[in-house]
Amino acid sequence: MPNQDPAAQSHGPDGAALLKAAAQAGGVIGDRMLETFRAQGLIPRPSRAGYRGRAPVWRYPPGTDRQLAALLRWRERTKDPDLLKILLWLDGFAIPPAAVRAALSRQLSALAAIVEREISQQALRLGLDPSRDDARSQAIDAMARTIAARRGATPVPRRGRVRADERARAVALMVRTFGLGETLEGTAEEGAAVERVLGIAPNGRRHTIVGAGPWLTGPAEDLFGAASIVGLPSLLHAVADASETDLTAARQTVVALFRHLPLMARMLGAVSGNDNFAGFAVLGQLDQHPETVLFIVPMVIAMLKAGWQENLDAITSALRLVPELAGKAHRILEMPAAEVGANLASQPAETRESAQRIIAAAIEGHFDIGTSE
Repeated sequence: MPNQDPAAQSHGPDGAALLKAAAQAGGVIGDRMLETFRAQGLIPRPSRAGYRGRAPVWRYPPGTDRQLAALLRWRERTKDPDLLKILLWLDGFAIPPAAVRAALSRQLSALAAIVEREISQQALRLGLDPSRDDARSQAIDAMARTIAARRGATPVPRRGRVRADERARAVALMVRTFGLGETLEGTAEEGAAVERVLGIAPNGRRHTIVGAGPWLTGPAEDLFGAASIVGLPSLLHAVADASETDLTAARQTVVALFRHLPLMARMLGAVSGNDNFAGFAVLGQLDQHPETVLFIVPMVIAMLKAGWQENLDAITSALRLVPELAGKAHRILEMPAAEVGANLASQPAETRESAQRIIAAAIEGHFDIGTSE
């Protein structure tokens, strides 16, 4: 018979405590929303901890209040249950790896279907038969021209001057490589064009970081061989074959790439006065788009399976220091302005300007880190 003292069975929160935690996190929800979250697998289900009189008392596992608070923060960015599961898993909450794998598979499969549908519809608009290879090729080129011409909120950044035809060709190559997973024999000129359209060159081949030399080296056309790792079909295959051990091994690196790498990119931008220093501007926005984890997780798994463990460990270890550096920038904001000014007064003008950019970036929240670290 269950213990009559609920507190003796569990110290986890009950429903009322969860609603209170939600309110403290700025979320106004009720019992019905808790049930929705349980049904979606975003918070665990409660278990009977005992009775209060004849009424059963239900309690959630310890830490569910923190998980709910993190969930509500993420829901300000996305309402997709699959994506929310993956984000909570990255936060370290007890989302089963099998649920993460299923969520990744559904999302990537849906994206692959969208890509194929867009190609078929574009072929039909051109009056072509979508089943023919030459029609698909013409449809992809037409899609690329449309995407390349977009301005404003566009998935393809505009970080430098690139001729319209060159930009359209580069976008078509990216659709084939990353979207369709085709292994292309691209030329050095085409590879260089893709680098410029992505914004990673020329800065990535020019700027050094702490004297370590440019990070972007090697022939530009080598990126066309990346389809075997980062092409959408390869990502789907990596997810399908991923074991619980694979997912667990990838998690720490994914966190570093999703949270700490963007933070580093923004810090470099503040220090240098160039938000695309070393071609990192696109990386500085990764954590602003939660959907990027759909690609980062399987990409890391594929890299681990390809034998890149040592490289990824080195990157993860290096990025682990970034939050501490960001914390130092935040601590400057706690100092009296007069003290900060006095400390900088004797420094060279370049150092003072760099410090002021760092302070301004910290005030604007550019050094904030995601949810629950």
